[in-house]
Amino acid sequence: MVKETDQASKSLKRDEMISSAYRIFYKNGFHATGVDAIIEGTGISKRTLYKHFTSKEGLIIAAIGYYHQTVFGAIAAYVEQSASKNPVDKALRIFDFLAERVDAGNVDGCFAMNAKTEYAHKAKEIEAACDLHVAALQQLVERYLIEGGLKDSNSLAIQIIMLFEGAILRSKGTENAIPIKLAKKAARVICDQ
Repeated sequence: MVKETDQASKSLKRDEMISSAYRIFYKNGFHATGVDAIIEGTGISKRTLYKHFTSKEGLIIAAIGYYHQTVFGAIAAYVEQSASKNPVDKALRIFDFLAERVDAGNVDGCFAMNAKTEYAHKAKEIEAACDLHVAALQQLVERYLIEGGLKDSNSLAIQIIMLFEGAILRSKGTENAIPIKLAKKAARVICDQ
């Protein structure tokens, strides 16, 4: 019983560190955030941090995993809750999800894309964690395109995700959802061809 409690406590501490680091990295960026800023935000010692994560990069990978779980789950649920029976309409709801987030003031972009950009060609493990997030989104879109009977659904899903990523970047820069709405229109055009 004591061992279970210790494990639960360690797991909770680890989750708190990841959640706190996620918020700090999202706000300040990855290179601009030192380990000291993370431990200051959690009240956890450096030793405890390194006991759970062998490096700052390990913590970043865990934060990307946290982001993926949270955001991918929310996107998948949002897409599935569509009143439309048309699978292509459901696939394109990823743009509506993003537009709602931007309209609500979330203009910091995609956490995974931010990490991939900061660590491009510098940390393969971080890039791989980011790629898993994008691949899951692509598979989600592709599943609905296949269900909708679209030919070459893999290629279309890749194109839609490229439009989605571009919309994220543009909306981050413009701080509005107009690029997202335009990207959705473009995605509709390529699906209707």
